[in-house]
Amino acid sequence: MKEPLFIEVIKVVNGVFVNPQPHIQRILRTTEHFFEKPLYAQFTKDMIPANMQDCALVKCRIVYGSDIVSIDYEPYVMRTIKNLALVEHNTIDYAFKYHNRDLINQLKARAKEADDILIIKNSQVTDTSFSNVVFEDYKGNLFTPKSTLLAGTKRKQLLKMGVIQEKEIYADDITSYKGLYLINAMIDIEDKLFVNSNNVI
Repeated sequence: MKEPLFIEVIKVVNGVFVNPQPHIQRILRTTEHFFEKPLYAQFTKDMIPANMQDCALVKCRIVYGSDIVSIDYEPYVMRTIKNLALVEHNTIDYAFKYHNRDLINQLKARAKEADDILIIKNSQVTDTSFSNVVFEDYKGNLFTPKSTLLAGTKRKQLLKMGVIQEKEIYADDITSYKGLYLINAMIDIEDKLFVNSNNVI
């Protein structure tokens, strides 16, 4: 039986890893859970290819199991997400950042008319196919669903800073918000990858 594989994505800006410690900790927690020996990863400037050192924004993608399988770098281009389709799956489990995304891809295939999906589990809002979400109400307050599938590093950072708050958000609540921001290790709220609630279909 093949061992499970996982992925980690770290932002690199002008040849510097951005906020690597939470990613190192997640790799450690994941490998402690699944394998006999934990994996202590390190990310240093000399790991970044010379041709990526001067790029403004680079995505570093690590695939690992009990050891590092691969590390790839590519210039990052922000996605354009104008609408989201609600898809429901009540048993989906993505508490760990699995390399195998077959189920998520199957859910995306059910909503080809939309730019991405917003996954509903037991009537509660969770995440898109690639990001956590942050809802903005009409007073400018920012909330992230308690029922997130994956507690992302950016989400954790914003919660710790007090920028966002956790809240139970149900599918029926979506229209009571102005809309939602998509966030992950590569995408900040300031990047304004925002979908109006009217465009969640």
